[in-house]
Amino acid sequence: MPILLAIDIGRTGCRAMLWNTATASTLDTACGDGSLGLGAKHGMDVVAAALLAVATPLLRANHVDHVDAVGVGAAGAMQAPTAARQLAQRLVAALPAGTAAVTSDAITSHAGALNGQAGVVCAAGTGAVTMAIGADGVFQRVDGWGPWLGDEGSGAWLGRQGLQAAARAGDGRGPATVLSAAMKTQFGSIRELAMQLGSDPNPARRMAAFAPAVANAARDGDMVAGHLMQTAADALAQSMLAAGKVLSTTPPVPAVILGGLLNMGPVLMEPLKAALDRSDSPIRLQPAHGDAMDGARLIAVSATGIHEPWIARASQ
Repeated sequence: MPILLAIDIGRTGCRAMLWNTATASTLDTACGDGSLGLGAKHGMDVVAAALLAVATPLLRANHVDHVDAVGVGAAGAMQAPTAARQLAQRLVAALPAGTAAVTSDAITSHAGALNGQAGVVCAAGTGAVTMAIGADGVFQRVDGWGPWLGDEGSGAWLGRQGLQAAARAGDGRGPATVLSAAMKTQFGSIRELAMQLGSDPNPARRMAAFAPAVANAARDGDMVAGHLMQTAADALAQSMLAAGKVLSTTPPVPAVILGGLLNMGPVLMEPLKAALDRSDSPIRLQPAHGDAMDGARLIAVSATGIHEPWIARASQ
């Protein structure tokens, strides 16, 4: 029975899926912790450990001792191509696998969302990155620079903005907001949270955990939270517009938004769509064909698509 393993590992979590290529069906899935990415210190070793901690028990539970191919979308792969190649080689030996393909989780998101075709994809979860890839090979990446330099409009960005608004309100530097009470309920005092963030190995994940509270406050009419949701929507729209400028695709240009922020629903999506509509861009939103896991499956079995320049491969 031909078996494929698809893996999506970001800063917040890791998902793995066993796929029967003969029946085109899922055998089993598993999830676990993410990592800071391949570009972090000792990134390849940390990502490999987090990935194998999910994949190995999954294979064992299904009595699989070898996979034909594995496709991985990993945060930081584009910034660390050497680490991506090393990870592919590690997986071929450790799983073991016949072949391994490793690329950025943004690339697998793009491939899955548009079924391997050209267009614009914004992946917005803990972080945020937008990719435009054309049928002619043109490529544009916008943002995805991490929680300190970018990821504007992401869960970590929105959570941080909400926590900062709560801190300002508590100090008397900003307007009152229900985010103050939400922060206290979720994290305790601002002093406690500041100390926790200082020693947290993955502060982006902790800040992103507050993003749903910002969305809830906005739905309930809190003006501070509502302004933050609008700002996040504008930031994501600007990233998509900037990325789409490089494409020569005949209008309309297909565009998809993926990631955990979609769970916020209309409080984010309505202002985002409005921001795109106000522009003169040919970008048109459409439902995703699939997600990053589908993209990981695609890159595992095909080495001829438009995403190939950004994929590291290894084989036995």
